[in-house]
Amino acid sequence: MINVKPYEKAVEAVSEAFGPILGTEMISVCDSVGRICAEDVASEEDVPCFDRSTVDGYAVSSAETNAASVAGPSVFDLCGEAVMGEPNIYRAGGGRCVYVPTGAMLPEGADAVAMIEDAERRGKEILLTKPLRVCENVARKGEDVRRGAAIVRRGQTIGAGGKGALLAAGITRISVVTRPSYYVISTGDELVAPSDPCPVGKVRDINAELVHAATPLWNFAGAERCHDDPDALKAAVTRALDVADIVVMSGGSSVGTADYTERLFAGFGEVFLHGIAVKPGKPTLAAKCGDKLLIGLPGHPMAAFSSFKLVFERAFVQAAGAEFGNVVFARAKVNFAGGAGRTCVMPVKLIAQYDGFLAEPLFYKSGMVSVLAQCDGFAVIPDYEEGVNRGDCLKIYRI
Repeated sequence: MINVKPYEKAVEAVSEAFGPILGTEMISVCDSVGRICAEDVASEEDVPCFDRSTVDGYAVSSAETNAASVAGPSVFDLCGEAVMGEPNIYRAGGGRCVYVPTGAMLPEGADAVAMIEDAERRGKEILLTKPLRVCENVARKGEDVRRGAAIVRRGQTIGAGGKGALLAAGITRISVVTRPSYYVISTGDELVAPSDPCPVGKVRDINAELVHAATPLWNFAGAERCHDDPDALKAAVTRALDVADIVVMSGGSSVGTADYTERLFAGFGEVFLHGIAVKPGKPTLAAKCGDKLLIGLPGHPMAAFSSFKLVFERAFVQAAGAEFGNVVFARAKVNFAGGAGRTCVMPVKLIAQYDGFLAEPLFYKSGMVSVLAQCDGFAVIPDYEEGVNRGDCLKIYRI
């Protein structure tokens, strides 16, 4: 018998089960994009490490431009030109200015830069016709990142920008959450490989590839198809546990006569989840096997995919201290029903509007897979909501 848990409690239980699997490792920042940061990373230096110009122009003391106007320009003697990548050897102030290209170091005595287009050059004289504010067109030392300030934080997924910011501060190695290894077993006498002929009564196995594509956070260790035979399934799980931290089995998680997964998992460890009050995905199950995890997904592709993403991937990300998913908010395009006492996972197509997104529900029957090609994300409707009205705001987990 399936003893269902509410959706949020199921995610919490799985998240706790990921505890023994989570680890950390030091990697090169160059390889960090897509990884979850395991600790706050603070800068060991100021960025930038010197006052620099943000434009091509003339570095001056702003106080000497206070009276500048078209009728009475401030006149400066050009005493030199800064060299990119070198200390600025000149000094501004006292009627002197220094030419600085974008990114060059400011000379002593300067606290502002006049853009070339706002200046007139007459030989060695520079005429400015409007006053400058302190730090105008200047990036001060440490203005971007102060020494000791966090550049990325624990639980943050490193993106291209984070990678660049770390490297700019001279940080080349960071601690990240390890990627657990996983092995997928597709079960069912009816399954054939996607590349094989599909006789009447058979279906092509796509669940292994769906799971493989669903998360970049785990390392793929292997996959196989297995008949609905207890001894063959036991041997497959044994092989999987030898090479992976997580075993994902699709199919056989319900309570039919050929559904062996719960009894099989019970022989390897403690089944702590069998049944979630969610539609689709009710027969989803999970078991602890020492410091490893056994996952049982429904056989139908939509149920398997949504359960994997919204239960197991979400639980893993939560255990790692990160935020789950690429979330957008959208208005419902039409009315549609909820899960009638169960959390409802509704695949949706997002339609871009000038003021945001519309979410169009994608209705389907059990076992249909074409909807996956149109699906942009999932709306998760809580069990206490009977349905969604046209125009209601929905939180969408993009895929």
